Amino acid sequence: MRKKFLSAVVSICFFGTAASADVLGTQSGGWSTYMGADTYFHNVQFTSDSVGKQSEYYVEYKPNSEAVPVIVNGKSIWGTRNIKQAEEYMQENGLRPLIGINADYFSFKTGIPMGYTIIDGEIASKEYGGQDAVGFRADGTGFIRWLDVQTTVSNGNEAVEIMYINKWCQAGFDPIYLLNDRFGKTTKTESECIFVVCTPKEGRLHIGEEMTVTVDDIFTYNGSVEIPEGKMILLMDTSGQPELYSFLSSCYKGQQLTISNNAVGDDGTWASAENAVSSVGGRLVSGGIANSEFEAGAAPRTAIGIKSDGNIIFYTLDGRQSGHSYGAQLKTLAQRMVELGCVDAINLDGGGSTSISALFPGNDASMVVNSPSDGYLRSVANFIFLKDNRTRTNIPWIINLKDAGNTNYLSGMSTKIEIESMYDTGNYKMSEPYNVKFRVDTDTESVIDENGNLMLRGTGDVNVVLYGDNGDVMSKMYGVYENPEEIKVYNTADWKEITEINTEANEEMQLSLSAASYLNNTELISEEGMYTWSVEGNIGTITEGGIFTLANTADADGKIKVTTGNVTREIPVHISGYPKTPSVFYDIDGHWARDIIAQMAAEGTINGQEENGQMVFKPDNNMTRAEFASMIANYMGLDIADYESVTLDFNDAGIIPEWAQSPIKAVYTEGIILGRINDDKTVDFAPYDNITRAEAITILGRILNEGDTDGVLNFADSNDIPEWASDGVKKLSGLGIISGYEDNTILPNNNIRRAEAATMLYKIENR
Repeated sequence: MRKKFLSAVVSICFFGTAASADVLGTQSGGWSTYMGADTYFHNVQFTSDSVGKQSEYYVEYKPNSEAVPVIVNGKSIWGTRNIKQAEEYMQENGLRPLIGINADYFSFKTGIPMGYTIIDGEIASKEYGGQDAVGFRADGTGFIRWLDVQTTVSNGNEAVEIMYINKWCQAGFDPIYLLNDRFGKTTKTESECIFVVCTPKEGRLHIGEEMTVTVDDIFTYNGSVEIPEGKMILLMDTSGQPELYSFLSSCYKGQQLTISNNAVGDDGTWASAENAVSSVGGRLVSGGIANSEFEAGAAPRTAIGIKSDGNIIFYTLDGRQSGHSYGAQLKTLAQRMVELGCVDAINLDGGGSTSISALFPGNDASMVVNSPSDGYLRSVANFIFLKDNRTRTNIPWIINLKDAGNTNYLSGMSTKIEIESMYDTGNYKMSEPYNVKFRVDTDTESVIDENGNLMLRGTGDVNVVLYGDNGDVMSKMYGVYENPEEIKVYNTADWKEITEINTEANEEMQLSLSAASYLNNTELISEEGMYTWSVEGNIGTITEGGIFTLANTADADGKIKVTTGNVTREIPVHISGYPKTPSVFYDIDGHWARDIIAQMAAEGTINGQEENGQMVFKPDNNMTRAEFASMIANYMGLDIADYESVTLDFNDAGIIPEWAQSPIKAVYTEGIILGRINDDKTVDFAPYDNITRAEAITILGRILNEGDTDGVLNFADSNDIPEWASDGVKKLSGLGIISGYEDNTILPNNNIRRAEAATMLYKIENR
């Protein structure tokens, strides 16, 4: 049976297994999807003999105007935020995230990035000295090269260096800092500093440009100072370099200063960058050659690379998660970036910081795709996003259908194709009416109307195409068959398959049967009226709807037959001549403990409950301690009225249900069932708790006056038997009342089921 999902524009491709061997191992799975805007998202899974599983997630982006790379920091340089909070910040500022990854290393104390950050053409944070960095132009193109920005401030006669922009001015540090309102609301200084407050006049803090500012105020202060909106502050610790202090202290109100930013050795490339971020993690790939000079140590990784054709790779690799992903050394990461075609690549902040999010086609909200090693999203300094510039087009692109589940049908069935949502080529959700039409491409007799009502007839594949004025949007494949390979029959009471029926004479029995068709182990969707039911032999009658009523006949054999197309399934039926104890319980027919439960109920030892007008026993449900106490009291024939005056000393006596109080008083007084001791030495009865097999066996051992407690326990899980339960287990196993499961386990700490409890008591009674 073929199942297909086709789209005219977008597709999800699932990778096969045992693909080519790469530096991360042998490719063993994954998927890929087109995001729009010349962007592809890939998840690749590897298996390595040395480290196990690896899970990587990367995006390949071809520079274009529909989506461009940007650096996102948040409201301030100071502080951190996780990738979802960064997305919220973008949306609050009218920016639409397509994909994003974490970027620069940062200070855990302040959240300030350790390198350079350029946002919207301005230096948002500057480090002293050079680092490898990635830059992005306004047209989306990118490059990786060394970045060393020298910033100076001049009063017309003298120029001095500004070592840091929007970094924390710490006590005792010598240089001049420049802070603007990107840094935060205050300077966060903790020592006496000199502050020169300025108003920008012309230019911007851009590489290769000059900015002129006017001095508004100059003062010294010990502590943090507010940074007025739109202003910038030149500052330094008063204990810093004397010549720098002299320059700032000589400034005066109204004075014009010039700030220059120049990249060392720049040929104009860095001047073209509108967004950029550097990394203390260093260069992974240069000129297509992987760097191997890294310290060892595997971890989750984040990286960015540029291919020879200009495409950009945004890369993440999960790690430190056994069974999911091991991680990689930096030299391995460098080799992997070369494998992906990168000629240049840098390492970004990894470890618990590694995260990647994406807004997939046909969705309203983005999602974090990888599995962060911390178990949650770590807050970091900044991120690289693809900013989605697409606008509404109202041209259908993605159609999400209401989940149809199985798309294989028996001939004669009908279904309706319903559109849940639709997105245009800008990935914006469209509003109804969608004006989408339907057609079927098939050799069968299947037809579809204008409302999506599909009638499936014949045998073969039915390709349903959804199309609009601009052509086909998507197609969905259905399978239709006149004849299945097999028919299965189910009892609608519990939806268990019935292959034969063995029952006894004179039993009032009625079964509601349902048929299902299968092909290649896949169910073909069908409905009741598509099957013909009949019986063969004097075994009873069956209706058109599959209701089988047993005949009042002894020693009879026959068959129930169900037919669709040219396939018939026969269910053998044998009625024996030995009637069994009738049962008052509706839900035990066909159960392995049916006869035992019926016998014990007839003796009054066990009880059931009424449900929907019928008595049920619920044999496979766990038995509570209160229910077990009642069963033991019934079995022992204790007159519970004799124990009414007994006071129960249990810590939770007040929650014992009224129906169980007298039986519990009786078995407690007789020393048969005690309580559970808490850590604080108080005792609970725990009436609503499920009783364990060890507890039940111990209690049953107390009502036996025979049995050896000196034997050896040979169960596969004997070590799991609590010490206080060992005598009871030895006694009951020695008498053959318990024998363990097929794997020779006794599972002492599992809850006992109602049918198991009744069976143990039945064996004690009939030993």
